[in-house]
Amino acid sequence: MITHGLKRRTIYSAVITSLILSVSFWIAPVALAKYTPPKNPSKPKETGTNTTRGGSCEANSSARLTALVPFSHVGETISGHPTFTWFVPDRTSRPLQFRLFTRTGQPLYRTEMESQPGIMSVALPPNLPPLSIGQSYQWQVVLVCDRNIPSMNVVATAEIQVVQPAESLQTQLAAASTPQQRIDLYAKAGLWYDAIAEARKASETSQNQTPVLELLDSLANSEAEPLKDWSDRLRQIRAIEQQRQLPPPKP
Repeated sequence: MITHGLKRRTIYSAVITSLILSVSFWIAPVALAKYTPPKNPSKPKETGTNTTRGGSCEANSSARLTALVPFSHVGETISGHPTFTWFVPDRTSRPLQFRLFTRTGQPLYRTEMESQPGIMSVALPPNLPPLSIGQSYQWQVVLVCDRNIPSMNVVATAEIQVVQPAESLQTQLAAASTPQQRIDLYAKAGLWYDAIAEARKASETSQNQTPVLELLDSLANSEAEPLKDWSDRLRQIRAIEQQRQLPPPKP
């Protein structure tokens, strides 16, 4: 099964289905980063992460604009200037907006960029005041399908909570000598945003998406029981990104 609500099956989605099934039997060459949800996580203010409309500006897309975060609880960070990560299904570049609000809806930050297919990230600029420990915030990515018809835009929404880092974690992070060790420490501490940010950084340095794909797989596993539809969507994205890494077929 791919995402709930998909009614049309294309050759492309059939390939993705096959890839999703194969992911269950795929064994990584290194130990997977295991994301462990926080012990007492906050519940999302509304419905957690959601996507409006069909989730894409392209009518034949089987995937959806998706904030890459937990759905069953609010993802946490220890950073005052966190990194936000999402998946863009559209293969055509389009205007994209990132917006950050307080939990009550007060605007804090907004920036615009051009979308690119696959996983994208943006970090809160260091010249802005840091987010406050103990506070939750809402963020959005808006894919602009038609500048003249705002109602056509596709929006993905999620929440983030800033928490106080444990002293033991700070000591372990200071002693960590590799990106994978830092990813593992963040993931095991339930700090999703820090783990995925570190994985993105490692992937960009090595030109290899494996750290990010492993984390997505781990998050999908943790969400499988409470929210299977969300878990399936994450697995679909993981399969798409894994396929993207494969060398092009020989002519």
